[in-house]
Amino acid sequence: MTRIDQHSATWAAVTAWAERERASIRDQIDSPATSHDHTQVLRGQLAAIADLLALAEERPAIAITQETYGL
Repeated sequence: MTRIDQHSATWAAVTAWAERERASIRDQIDSPATSHDHTQVLRGQLAAIADLLALAEERPAIAITQETYGL
């Protein structure tokens, strides 16, 4: 997977957009006029935004070992 350059102008724009969207979605969720079903859709959108922002997080590499798994 390609690494995200967290210091690029593009990623700054994506992050700014995501934060604005998050704030807007939270406002909609908090509104008493928002139906339960629509709230669930909005929660899914929040999860997708969180997943998008997580792409820039550092993750440890998975160590692959040579094992036979009992064979």
